[in-house]
Amino acid sequence: MTKLTYQFEQKRINNVQWSDGAKLSGITALASDEKGRVRKSPLFYLETVSINNYEDDVYFVNNTDDTLSFVAPFRLCRNMNDARAKLGDASAENVKKVKLYSDDIEYLYTDILPKQAVRIGSTHIIYDSDALIQWFISVPYKGIDTHYGIWQFNVVEKGGIGGSYPLLWEDFSKPSHVVSSDCVTERDEMPIEPSLYDERCSVLEQFIDQYGVTEAIFILAINDVLYRYSVGWSAPYSESDIQAKDIACKLTAQKPKDTEAVKAIIQAVYDFWFGKGFAKKTSMQACEEILSLYQAQIANQKAV
Repeated sequence: MTKLTYQFEQKRINNVQWSDGAKLSGITALASDEKGRVRKSPLFYLETVSINNYEDDVYFVNNTDDTLSFVAPFRLCRNMNDARAKLGDASAENVKKVKLYSDDIEYLYTDILPKQAVRIGSTHIIYDSDALIQWFISVPYKGIDTHYGIWQFNVVEKGGIGGSYPLLWEDFSKPSHVVSSDCVTERDEMPIEPSLYDERCSVLEQFIDQYGVTEAIFILAINDVLYRYSVGWSAPYSESDIQAKDIACKLTAQKPKDTEAVKAIIQAVYDFWFGKGFAKKTSMQACEEILSLYQAQIANQKAV
C-alpha cells in the first residue's frame, strides 16, 4: 500500500452505484470474468476517483444492503506474532504494536453504510507507475452458509488500479484478478477485531500500572487467547482479565512442560472462579498457544 507523506484524511462518498459494464485497467482479465461483469454484481469493490491529472483516490465500496461495522484496509492480527510485537520488550515502539496490532489505525473506518465508499489511499500516475501496489482489506460479513465471518482480501497490482475493481461477486466467488479472497468463520482463527482495540488499550494500561510493562504484555497476550478461543465462556474482552492474571501467575509458579499441564492450570483457575468443570472443553490449541507464550516469556527473562 502506498504510504502517504502527510497524515491520512478519511473521506466518504454516499450512494455509489455499480456500473455493470465497468472495465478494469491495469490487469489482464479472463473472458469468463468479462461475461461475469455483465451478469453479476460485486458485494465489495474498489473504485478510483480522479483528483487531478496525476493522482487518483482509491475507495472501498460497500455494495451490499448491510451496514459494515468496520472496514480495515490493513492486515488484521490474531496474536502478538502476527503483529510483530515481542514479549519482554518494554520499548514504546513495541508497546504501541501490542496496543493496536496495527501501524495503520488511521485508515480504520466504522459503520460503513450500504452503497457507501470510503477512501483507503491514493496512487500517483508517475511515482507509482512501476511499483507493485498492495492492499490488505478486511470486512465483517457473512460467508457461504454462515451468519458471520471476516473476509480478508489481498490485492496486488502494478501501478495501482483503474476504474472499478471487484473484490467479491454476489455469489461469493472470487474474481480472477484478486490474489486472495478468504472468509474466516471460526472464532479461534479470527483476528482481534478493531472494535476491541480501545478496550485492549484500557486493559493493557491497567496491567502496566499493576505489574509493569513486560508482565503486562504477557498477561494481555494470554487474555487474547482466552478471548479468541472463548475459554470458559463467551465474555467481553475486559471480563477475562482476572483469569488471565491468575493463569500467568500459576504458569510462573508451576512451570508447565506440556499442553496438558497448561490445560490443568486453566481449568483450576476457572474452577475457582466459576465452579468445577466450567472450562473442561478448553481447546488444546489454546493451551498450546499459552504454553508457547510462557516459554517465550521465560526465555526473555533468562536473556536479560
